[in-house]
Amino acid sequence: MTRNLAVEFRIAANTLRQLANHSDPRKAQRARQILEDPALFRAYAEQRSRTVRSRRSEAEAA
Repeated sequence: MTRNLAVEFRIAANTLRQLANHSDPRKAQRARQILEDPALFRAYAEQRSRTVRSRRSEAEAA
C-alpha cells in the first residue's frame, strides 16, 4: 500500500459505512458483512488500494 495503512483502512471503512446505508439491500448487507469480518475487511481494503494505485499509474502514463 502506498499510503499509510491506517489511512487506507479509514477510507475503506468510511466507504463501507456509506454503502451499509445503500438503497439496494444486497449492497448494504454485503457492506455490513465486510465491516463485521476482519479478514474480509482487510481483503477489501487491499483490493481497493490496488485499484487506486492502478488507476493512478494509468493516469500518470497518459
